[in-house]
Amino acid sequence: MVKKYMQAIGIWFFIIPLAILNGGFRENILVKLGDIALPLSGIILSICIFVVAYLFIPKIKNCKANDYIIFGMIWFVLTNLFDLTMYISEGGGMKDLINSYNFLNGNLWILVVITTLVSPVIVAKIKRKEA
Repeated sequence: MVKKYMQAIGIWFFIIPLAILNGGFRENILVKLGDIALPLSGIILSICIFVVAYLFIPKIKNCKANDYIIFGMIWFVLTNLFDLTMYISEGGGMKDLINSYNFLNGNLWILVVITTLVSPVIVAKIKRKEA
């Protein structure tokens, strides 16, 4: 039983390099587009997260519906902890993480964390219909 949760955590680790690459892409390429860079980066990262879920979540065997909900919750918590760690390493803290949820400034971080939360469940439903 614990094995499938460890597998879900392992899959989440594929998201980290994608997030880092996405940040670099935003800061070096998308920034040239102006104000759209930050929201576009959030959309791109959300798509990447969903693709990771789509490719790897079905490989975890013997899952019940609740398992996919738990996978999403684990990913949600890990994503926020990772982001908080990044803020702390840059001299910030919890206030910065909370501010990143403010979509009024163009930051679509809330879309990213919602994507981490719901992707395992959505993928499970899609794959169930395909079977």
